[in-house]
Amino acid sequence: MFLNRPIAVFRKAKVYRTLYCLVPIFISMPAVSHDLRRNCGNSDPDVSIAGCTKNIKLDTADLKSGTEIPAAVAHLATDYDSRGVAYANKGLYDQAIADFNQAISFLPKTFPIAYFNRGSAYDHQGLDDKAIIDYTTAISLEAKGPDPDFPLADAYDYRGNVYERNGLFDKASADFTMAVSLNPSLENAYANRGNDYFRKTLYDLAIADFSKATSLDSHDVGSRYNRALAYQHKGLHDDAIADLTKEISLAPAFADAYDMRGLAYAQKGLYDQAISDYTEEIALNAKNIQLHPGFASHYANAYSHRGGAYEHKGAIDAAIADYRAALKLNPDMQSAKDALARLGAVP
Repeated sequence: MFLNRPIAVFRKAKVYRTLYCLVPIFISMPAVSHDLRRNCGNSDPDVSIAGCTKNIKLDTADLKSGTEIPAAVAHLATDYDSRGVAYANKGLYDQAIADFNQAISFLPKTFPIAYFNRGSAYDHQGLDDKAIIDYTTAISLEAKGPDPDFPLADAYDYRGNVYERNGLFDKASADFTMAVSLNPSLENAYANRGNDYFRKTLYDLAIADFSKATSLDSHDVGSRYNRALAYQHKGLHDDAIADLTKEISLAPAFADAYDMRGLAYAQKGLYDQAISDYTEEIALNAKNIQLHPGFASHYANAYSHRGGAYEHKGAIDAAIADYRAALKLNPDMQSAKDALARLGAVP
């Protein structure tokens, strides 16, 4: 009657790192380019693109002139990488990848951040095989020449995300574990490993990781919601309700939190509270479905769940009305059909 939703995977958007500079062995640059160089890597993508483009012209001229070749090569690699980051931050992934390709061509064996950034761009495009190759190359290069500024933990975490997305859960878990061992404050990695443990029904381990994630970020609504799901699977309804109540206070428009808390109340026999939560969920889904037609299944489930609570209370007419509403939204919902048959009502 009351069905658990599959675990919701909440991942923060990947953040492209600002420029991880090469070891500044070659720092001799024409004075005229000094102010421009500071703009390359600026937090404003458009300013950065303009600055990097000017730098590329200056450094290309240096390279062609045959003067300060090592410095020009190093500068060109960082210029292209920084411009690629700026393009990526604007969502222009093809341009970003083209620039990362250029950066890698200048320093193919000593510039892991360019592979990391290109892997992230492929990741955003859903080109998972290419993303894995680049993350792996970045990790391998970093092992050969450690750079304290390289985000090694993030590289493992990001690669783990891709493995997980492709159902390679053991590889994903190994990467997430490596990520947290390298950076015990990496909240995303705990959240991601918690998701993996959840899928394996290792609920105690999942709860531990979700708890660590929420301790690192008290506003991490994803990990708190997923911990509530784990508590539900363990039958710890009061713990689930506590998490979901906090969740709702942080994200009052999060319809699924009302649905899951309604389920927890219903499983405790608190049907009035459950009906109240499902009613709030229905109101939120009515807004959501106007923006996202794909919410129809959530909308239907909310009616079905509220119908179940009404049925348990003995409010049969209200239950029938909700089951019919669910079928109107999802004509293939077998649980609603079965409920109406059980109550002797036609769809």
